[in-house]
Amino acid sequence: MMLLVVVRPAFADDASVREAVQQVMTEDYPGSLGPAKKKLQDQLSVCLKKGCGASVKGEVYVALGMVVSQLGQAEDAKQFFKSAQQADPNAKLPSSGVTPTIRAQWDEVKGGGSKSNSNSNDDDEEPPSGLAATVNLIRDALKADQEGRLDECIEKDKQALKIDESPRTRLHLASCEARAGKLVDALKDAQKALEVGIQKKDASVMRIARIRVKELLERIPHVTFDPPPGVSDLRVTFDDRPVPVEALKKKFSVDPGTHKVVAEGTVNGFTATFEEEYDIKEKDFVTVRITLKPPANDFITPGQIKCMLAAKSQEEVQKCLPQNQKSLVVRIGTDLSGYSDTNAVAVYTPAMNASLVSPTAGWNIGGNFLVDAVSAASPDIVSSASPPFEEFRYAYGLTGGYKPGLYGAQASVSSSASPDYVSYTGGLRLTADLNDKLITPTLGYSYSYDRIGRGPNNYLNDFNPLKGYIHTHEIEAGITFILSPTSLLLVGGTVSMERGDGSQPYRYIAMFDPEFVAPFVPNGATVDLVNRTRLPVRPLEQLPTERDRFAVGARYNKRMRNATLRLDQRFYLDTWGMKASSTDSRYMVDLSRHLRVWPHLRLHAQTDTNFYNLAYSAILDPNGQIVVPLYRTGDRELSPLITATAGGGVRLALGEPEGEVKYGITLVGDVMYTRFLKALYVTSRTAVYGSVGFDVEF
Repeated sequence: MMLLVVVRPAFADDASVREAVQQVMTEDYPGSLGPAKKKLQDQLSVCLKKGCGASVKGEVYVALGMVVSQLGQAEDAKQFFKSAQQADPNAKLPSSGVTPTIRAQWDEVKGGGSKSNSNSNDDDEEPPSGLAATVNLIRDALKADQEGRLDECIEKDKQALKIDESPRTRLHLASCEARAGKLVDALKDAQKALEVGIQKKDASVMRIARIRVKELLERIPHVTFDPPPGVSDLRVTFDDRPVPVEALKKKFSVDPGTHKVVAEGTVNGFTATFEEEYDIKEKDFVTVRITLKPPANDFITPGQIKCMLAAKSQEEVQKCLPQNQKSLVVRIGTDLSGYSDTNAVAVYTPAMNASLVSPTAGWNIGGNFLVDAVSAASPDIVSSASPPFEEFRYAYGLTGGYKPGLYGAQASVSSSASPDYVSYTGGLRLTADLNDKLITPTLGYSYSYDRIGRGPNNYLNDFNPLKGYIHTHEIEAGITFILSPTSLLLVGGTVSMERGDGSQPYRYIAMFDPEFVAPFVPNGATVDLVNRTRLPVRPLEQLPTERDRFAVGARYNKRMRNATLRLDQRFYLDTWGMKASSTDSRYMVDLSRHLRVWPHLRLHAQTDTNFYNLAYSAILDPNGQIVVPLYRTGDRELSPLITATAGGGVRLALGEPEGEVKYGITLVGDVMYTRFLKALYVTSRTAVYGSVGFDVEF
């Protein structure tokens, strides 16, 4: 008897292998190629050990070929593609995830020709529907996410959700939206995923969704509106979407980025508008204060427009408009300032000023007066055996201007007098408003005539004797650019030409032996050391009689919600060889409608002039005459130095900002530290400056 035993091969579960391959190509490819390769090799081992259907084995080889191709292993990729075609002659590349390199490698193994062309028509086949379509869309969304194409990721996820409402797909959609800056949409989708997860009792989804919702709630910025009072027909849009007037004071969630607010209404019978852009960051809370300002027309003068542009509240805007009575603004102010430093110099300055302005007619007049009370017992005085001194300087000025339209002029005259110095200055500045007042150029000229004496006088004519004169011509030019409703930039420059002898009539210059002493005088040498080592001769200071100065600078102002940033930069050089840079900044914060505070920082650095020396030398010529340098100075302000200033100020409005009469007190204080890099007697100076002022406007 014969027994025939037939052994059937044990085939693996084709469905489980196919599902595993699809999962790898959906979740790991092409973002995690290393893990994808290992998982596919595991599935290939299953097929080789237990056996797989030809089509399933072909899918495994195709997937492996695509993965190793992305890893740059071209030969391995072609070998896998060849194995796929041998295992299943009908094997083909999938409809997505195929790069040009993969297709070229496949076609090379396939041999090109008609089969290659048939693959190229895969995209023309009917798109899959149902579960297969959802899987393809999710796979495309993941691939777009990994490659940084967030908009495509969002679109693919939305298409997949139309077919199947999966909370995991919606969470992935929220992730792409959040990274694309669409935080509001991301929050809505995360909340929807949480809702579906709760319905399906999916603990994993609920946990992740709750974390996502909490993170988004913390990141989303908000906006609210402060509408102007007394405007009944107000219309407001935010990014071209209307905002109901009754909802303006609510808090709105918005995406970070640049947003545009436009408003329109009627003020005093005139159509008025508001338009401003805001750069909103994550977590910001922005209050949009709507200030309606009428545009230029035949009924509103350029002076009124300028007034309105400078207005900071709706009430100030309305005051600029035509009223039943003539519009005049009177300002009166007074202040007391003081200066003191470690070189025993003190200055006290009471001052007052007043102005009368017509915002509607475009004219203004003003005046100021101050007194400087100076006392000094500095090392320079001690070194020359002079007693401490006290003197007074009186200064006054008048100004007036007229700007009836786009063009205007401002004139000024001023004078100052001290016991041995009298100065007179007059100037004229022209200005114009161009490009709808977005560009304002200015051009000015001033002339100063200074009389220098030696000895007491009556502050006017009685110099004893007259030492000399200084004539100064100065030309300045600048342009102001309105960059946006909240920022402006001013750039400009000055050229100043001085002619005359400005040497200090009481400053004696120490002289040293050129070979044995001068090279060894240290920086900051004491008065005692200088007197012990100097030569007997002490000539008066002598400066060059010509000096041309050049300066360029810029100022940038930026209004940011309840604060204003002001930055100044100035560069300077002159024909005496001095170069300097000054940087100044203030950040003015409105803590309330009545209180404004600001910190102040400044840094100044300069080189010395080309004739400045720490220790000057004098020599004896063959005729027995003492020869001293032609130019010589003891003014350490002409030496190389660095000055750092830190301080701030406070402005307190005592009355209501909208009141007919406005009062205010301003306090300012600064500490200045100067380091002298090459000077006699001192190496540093610390000074304090402060002022308190009171002003009234009605």
